[in-house]
Order: sequence, then C-alpha cells, then structure tokens
Amino acid sequence: MKICIVYNAHPTGCSFYRLEMPNAYLGDNYPEFDYVCVENITTISDEGLKSIDLFLFSRLWCQGTMEQVENVYKALTQYGAKVILDLDDYWVLESGHIMYRHYLQTKLADVIRKHIKLADWVTCTTEHLAARIRPLNANVSILQNEPYEAYQQFIPNPEEEPDKHLVKFGWFGGAQHGEDMELLRAGMQKLRWDANLDGKYRLYLGGWNDNNPVYEGYEKIISDQGNNPNYGRIQAADIYSYVGGYNFVNVTLAPLRDTKFNKLKSELKVVEAGWMNKAIIASETIPYTDVIRHGENGFLVPYNKPKDWYKYIKQLILDPDLRKGLADNLTRDIKSRFNVAETAKKRAELYRQIGRKL
Repeated sequence: MKICIVYNAHPTGCSFYRLEMPNAYLGDNYPEFDYVCVENITTISDEGLKSIDLFLFSRLWCQGTMEQVENVYKALTQYGAKVILDLDDYWVLESGHIMYRHYLQTKLADVIRKHIKLADWVTCTTEHLAARIRPLNANVSILQNEPYEAYQQFIPNPEEEPDKHLVKFGWFGGAQHGEDMELLRAGMQKLRWDANLDGKYRLYLGGWNDNNPVYEGYEKIISDQGNNPNYGRIQAADIYSYVGGYNFVNVTLAPLRDTKFNKLKSELKVVEAGWMNKAIIASETIPYTDVIRHGENGFLVPYNKPKDWYKYIKQLILDPDLRKGLADNLTRDIKSRFNVAETAKKRAELYRQIGRKL
C-alpha cells in the first residue's frame, strides 16, 4: 500500500507525534506500507495521484472556502484513494488562546468541521475528543500519542543531569500557555518566601526563547518577578531534541486551566514525564485525571487550591523516597498503557481497512 503523508506544517509537535513518529514505526516494522511525504499537495502529479492508496493529513488539507475544501478532496480521491484526517485537539478555540483571533477571522473552525465531514476516516487522541467528532463523522479511531525510542531523545540519560544535589522542577511548553501558567503564580510566590528550602532545589523554565516575549512573562511567574535565586532556564530545542530537557529535572509541572478546550487535549505531558521517569505535579483536570492517581503516580492540584503547587513541591524536595516512588509508578503505568507496538497494530489494521483496494 502506498501512503502519502502531507506535512502542511512541519516540523511541529503535532506533525511529529501524529504523523511522523507513528508512521516511522510502521515503516520500520510493517513492510507492506510504502511511504511518500510531501509538503504541498499541488506538487503531486496526476500519475502520482493514481499511485497513492491513502492520504494522511493533520487538521486540514486546504485552508480556503468550503468549495475549495470539497474540490481538493475530490481531486485527492478521484482515482480511488482514501483520506484520513488526524485531529490532535479541539477545533474551537477559547478567547485566551494565542490563535483565537486568527481562527475567528479565517472561520477556521468551520473549515475544519467541513474537513471532518468529508474525510473517509478521522483519527484522534482521546475518547473525549472522539465524542466531539462523532456527530460530524462516525468513522473515528483513537490512536494515542506515544514515544518511539528509535528517536534517541526518548531514551533517558541521567548522566546529563546537572547539580545532582538539588531537586529540580521543570515546566516545558510553547507560547500558548499564558493562562495556564497563571495557575502557578500563588504557589511560586509562597515557595520563594520559604528560605528554609533555599539551596535545596531549582525551578527550570523549559523552552526559553530569547526572541519571544511570552517567555519573559512565564519567567516572571516561575521566578516570582526574578526574586527567587533558585531559578534557571532550559533553552528551546527543536522537535527532535526537546524531550532531552527532561534529563535536567526530577519533577515536571503541568498547570492546565479547567476548560472545554483543555479537556479535549491529550495526556502528552504526563506521557513524556512518565517515559522519562520523572515525577509530576499537574492540575486536577481532564486529561490528566485520566492517568494520574493522586498520591500514587503523581500529585493533582485542585483549581481552588493554587498554593498546593507549593505544598507538593516542598514535599518532593524533602522526601526523596516519595519522589522516586511517584516517578517509578508513573513510568510503569505509562509504559503499560501507552504502547507504541499495540497502537501500531490498530493503525495498520485501519490502513488496511480504509486504503484503496487494487
């Protein structure tokens, strides 16, 4: 079967986890699938279209009018090929999202809905998101986000860890998390005033970007306006190496506002933490509550108790056995539940079911 992966935007976290990495696993382990990758479908000739059995897209294949979306679908499928559309998160943004105005001006939510309705099949990350998709298209499969260790960044390397006498906490993320980061503010202020903990820990802001002022705002929250001496940066890295930043920390922080949009995200931050054998403190909201059992494989912070970020950070600074136990339990759970080989079987069966039959 000849499969065409179309990278409209690459490399991004979405294209990496949803298109490149899972299909790299299939390419390495299922010789029946032959891949070709393009960045622009207009570069595919008619002969090329005739040879392709299955197209894979993330979020959309065409950003234009409804008629253009439909015409492109007809062109892609005119020789019998099928189209799978993958969705990593919800297509209706909330006003605090960095891309909200763009989506509003371009009516992108409506454009994506049209894609969902036309696609031969839709894949997504969680049952929560699948439930939103089914009213538009009943053909939905849940394929989880999972690391593939052929990508070296997913192999933990404790030797890289600096300052081993310190307990290190890290937040990792992109420029769209301003409202989520606000959840940390009260806890970070309280932590800064606890002088008894000075010299025992470090807070890291992962993904630091000198050219993006958003990170300056993040830094002010985590360092309490620059007043916490136990603070440091982890520089931004590309999509093929950023997970290596986890080697610099012992515990990850995952604040997330309890909103409709966020509840339809994947559990990726928990998956990455568990894969890299790190403890986690996260907001008590879906999707994190689907994986984290409070006090067993992580800590969950209720929305109405913002100072609990400080409470659990302090506990993990002072109790190395608890820290290791949470990390080991999370790693066990993640590697059992998020298994790339098992998901690959589902993905391969879907491709066989959907792909053009010659």
